[in-house]
Amino acid sequence: MNKGCDAIIEQFRQITENPHDYAKSLQKKGRLVAGYMCTHVPEEILYGAGIMPVRILSAHVSQAMTRSYIHETYCSYSHDCAYQGLQHNYDYLDLIVHSSSCIHMAEAYNVWVRFAGFQQKSFLMTFPHVLYTKPARGFMVESYGELKQFIEKFVKKSISDADIERAIKVYNRTRRLLKRLWEFLRRDNPPITGLEVATVTLAAQVMDKQECNQMLEELIQGLEAEPGKAPSGVRLMLTGSSVDDLRVFDLIEHLHYSTNLIFIESCPAARYFWYEVPEDRSDKLEAIAEGSIDRIPCPAKDTVPGTGEKKRLRFIQQFIQDFKPDGVILAYQRFCSPQAMDILAVKPILDMLGIPWTELELDTTVPITQFGTQLEALVEIIKRVAP
Repeated sequence: MNKGCDAIIEQFRQITENPHDYAKSLQKKGRLVAGYMCTHVPEEILYGAGIMPVRILSAHVSQAMTRSYIHETYCSYSHDCAYQGLQHNYDYLDLIVHSSSCIHMAEAYNVWVRFAGFQQKSFLMTFPHVLYTKPARGFMVESYGELKQFIEKFVKKSISDADIERAIKVYNRTRRLLKRLWEFLRRDNPPITGLEVATVTLAAQVMDKQECNQMLEELIQGLEAEPGKAPSGVRLMLTGSSVDDLRVFDLIEHLHYSTNLIFIESCPAARYFWYEVPEDRSDKLEAIAEGSIDRIPCPAKDTVPGTGEKKRLRFIQQFIQDFKPDGVILAYQRFCSPQAMDILAVKPILDMLGIPWTELELDTTVPITQFGTQLEALVEIIKRVAP
């Protein structure tokens, strides 16, 4: 990879590793900064009001203090987010916004509001549990309207349709650029690694999207002229829940065998951007609702009434068809019931397609030796069954 691409990826990596420094730098420029815990929060409304949305990601620090605040059997991701509130790591935020996603993350949000000093600068946005019904879109539009009214009072100015339309187009540009970046991983010899792509995608979730877009455009332009990094190894795809620990991706790409992480279907990866919001619609909030309904569904929201179908499985099968993995890693947060139930539905599909798989049950920290052994066993199976 040329030095220009390396330098841009290093900039993204620094932002991923130091999100607080980056967010504070935005405040120094006079920008308001709002944290959000769930991607169901419509960032376009915040951005249209001149507020920079910054995703609250886990710090992967082993801790026990949150057990006094939320249930022991809630997922480690929710405990980690609650911990960061209790440690006052995000006290600089001007606002925190959350949507009613799952009970675990709702309790993490409650910890911030009740015990971390965010009672007067917080907003909980209602969000439908079942998306694929006729009333769901209207419910979402009403909920977005309530958020818009709250934000207008917070910033003491109205948010026009033109403001939201500009935000929609900026965010859609980010989504298209991220998708183009991930498309490089479809190549036999990609010029960028899955770890690097994941790093860029995490950084995008805490950045000013206009700055992010400029960096993405420069990176993609440089990569288009790049040859592959090395002979292609075993191609591995990861599908799972809130997997934002880069150590997991680093481990996958640095086994004793040659491996390539070629796709990540998880909340902080593809599910964050693999959709678009319709542009130039007369009703901006309805357009945002339509985009949200069309995205890769969160396991906690993925229910089709009357059929039991899970729409996320369609996406997973399409990604397998497009990116052609040799094996699949099923990664999920311990105690995440919706994701665990999804895995039961994914396994028969992988077996039918003849694709080997393994499970990684995630906690706050990464058991390198255990996971490494599991992943190497998976690669051995793949190499043994490969034609």
